[in-house]
Amino acid sequence: MQYPSDILLECNVPEKENQFLFHYTTYSAALGILLSQQMRLGPLVNKNDPLEFEDLRDDGRVIHENHSIEESAIIVGDYINAVDEKERSVRFASFAMDMPFYNPPKDSQENCYNNLSKGWARSRMWAQYADSHKGVCLIFDKENLVKSFKNAFDACDTYCKEVTYTNNLYPLQESLAQNCKSLLTSEKIDFLFQKCQDFRDEQEFRLLLVDKSLKSPDELVSFSISDSLCGVIPGVRFPKENVLSLKKAMKYCNSKIKWLPIWWNYGMPHLADAERLKSMVEEVFGEQ
Repeated sequence: MQYPSDILLECNVPEKENQFLFHYTTYSAALGILLSQQMRLGPLVNKNDPLEFEDLRDDGRVIHENHSIEESAIIVGDYINAVDEKERSVRFASFAMDMPFYNPPKDSQENCYNNLSKGWARSRMWAQYADSHKGVCLIFDKENLVKSFKNAFDACDTYCKEVTYTNNLYPLQESLAQNCKSLLTSEKIDFLFQKCQDFRDEQEFRLLLVDKSLKSPDELVSFSISDSLCGVIPGVRFPKENVLSLKKAMKYCNSKIKWLPIWWNYGMPHLADAERLKSMVEEVFGEQ
């Protein structure tokens, strides 16, 4: 497993893109993940995009042709069952990726070596998902994370890929009009990796499980992350009184997990590799 450092994570070159995935969360949730060594998968009904959680089981919006009352009742009934199946059977976990690398024009003053393009440096996500910078960002080795996820649910359907962002919802609407018996067919599964463009800066990578044996959206599902969690970034407002307990939980989970505090300078985020800084201090001043 690859373990991150400040140099590696701040290096914005194509061959280093998306080697790691990033999960923003609160201190208490991070503590639970570390101590249990498990990542919990959540139901789609907890998502923020209406495209994913909207409940259309109430009316005939899925009916686009003239049908008899009996035919309409069958179509609506099929769709109600399909919505129930999706809410009951689907679980997911979300991670942020680095933004795509690009070379700005030579006459541009834009700097492509910009940490704001990195998955760990999303100001809005620190605010929204990590308790206004008082939480943490967990770093995962992408290859190991995907492998652990697939192995944990090898008897079910699993999907691991990037989310696409579009405001063109007509293909989804047309697909629903053609067949409403299931929302989890191979033709429709891509719609579970689609969100409105308003969410595009999240650069989400999603692990998605379809387990039709699940009975309720409240049924807990998780998988091991002990072989993939490789770094923890405490927010810039992370409470000092929580540092010791979080570090103990990290050691319990895997003693090799890197502790990488974040700091901001004139709006630009940077990472401080605590071990590297300690060795530099000892080199200059001598071991105290």
